[in-house]
Amino acid sequence: MAARLAPPAGSTLFLDPQLLGASRIVFADGKLGVNTTVDDVMLAPFSSGAVAADWAKGTPVELTVEELSREAPPEGAEYGELPAAAAKGKSYDAWSKAFAQWAIANRSLELWRSPSQGVLSQPGESEKDFRVRLQLKAREARDAGAEALRQRYAPQHERLQRALLAAQQRVEREKAESTQAKLQTAVSIGASVLGALLGRKAISSTNIGRATTAARSAGRAMKQSQDVDLANASVEEVQQKLAELDAQLQADLQQAQAAADPSTEKLETVVVRPSRTRVSVKLVGLAWLPHWKDAEGQLTPAWS
Repeated sequence: MAARLAPPAGSTLFLDPQLLGASRIVFADGKLGVNTTVDDVMLAPFSSGAVAADWAKGTPVELTVEELSREAPPEGAEYGELPAAAAKGKSYDAWSKAFAQWAIANRSLELWRSPSQGVLSQPGESEKDFRVRLQLKAREARDAGAEALRQRYAPQHERLQRALLAAQQRVEREKAESTQAKLQTAVSIGASVLGALLGRKAISSTNIGRATTAARSAGRAMKQSQDVDLANASVEEVQQKLAELDAQLQADLQQAQAAADPSTEKLETVVVRPSRTRVSVKLVGLAWLPHWKDAEGQLTPAWS
């Protein structure tokens, strides 16, 4: 690897030998609908012990094989101690197999899943971005659900509205008939009283007939008044049913909207592991990591 950062004053270039491994892993799960490829680059430190290199002690690095420098280090660079095993070609074959085994056993793809929506995060998608996407889907689902509920309640609402209109029209009709009946009764009673007062006889057959007619008109007027009361009661009954229907619709809407909030919902963790045939080792080799070494022997990474 080539040094990328400018050297601090009074420092020299120090090259630390480490084992580098590059792999390509395919994470696939048909049931989950996952199929993604990940390129890994690992660096493992050499050891003077029985195991010259242990991938379990390695660390991933954010670079690609194409970014590795194959140029010779500059003159005057200081080299770290290289174990004897690193000078043998067969060691790299063994380390390559160990790297593949380590990747199969330890590498995995972790995704989040929303229990309420059953949706998986995308590889590389942050939790924040995933929750934003869940919120959008939840909002769309709530809007669609609310519209479906309104459509389901619409026929009942329309029937009750028609019934309310008919009941209101009946009230107006009954009021008009009641008013007419009361007017006729008043005229009949007035004529009877006037006839009794102006006639030669206080009680005559004509006055009796008029009084009888007035009484009948009064009876009809009373009946018409009762019909108005019944019509009003019918309007109130339909209005009550409309209010109950609207209340039920609002309750159903609130229940539909009371689903888990994607911003605070506890997400499940889904782990996808690679199969043996899905791990391929692209490269295992010796890498010289550039550091800047100051006068006191302190090392500072020389790459970003």
